[in-house]
Amino acid sequence: MKKTIKSSIYGMQTGVVLGLFISLVFNYLYGSSHYYPSSPQFSEHFTNPLNAVLVSIILWATIGLLFSLGAIIFEVENWSLLKRTIINFFIYYLGFTPLAILAGWFPFNIYYLISFTITFILIYIIMWLVNVAISRHQINEINKRIKER
Repeated sequence: MKKTIKSSIYGMQTGVVLGLFISLVFNYLYGSSHYYPSSPQFSEHFTNPLNAVLVSIILWATIGLLFSLGAIIFEVENWSLLKRTIINFFIYYLGFTPLAILAGWFPFNIYYLISFTITFILIYIIMWLVNVAISRHQINEINKRIKER
């Protein structure tokens, strides 16, 4: 329980920091003279710009929480890697998709949802393959150390 709480807090902090960093990068890329925590269309929903920032921070923290708690699935040792991966994928996709829509990252229509889904799947596969490569490297290093003894 203590580990889950620590992971949750760390995930929320990471989500806020990454959200702020990414929003700043996009503001600079688009040459904005005003800070937009998300798309200008998102910010227009609020009468006070500070409310847009506050809601963005809550969304970023929730996204960080989602990803930190979703990673716990991989700690369930009596499940196969395939089962953990499929469950993790659906937790991330079903949790992240509405948060991305609420954050104003894309409008809620079928074209954007399909585009988002394809992008999400591709990024998930790439990240999964990177994690598999890292895990294999770590296992090989452990096996190498064991053989040296």
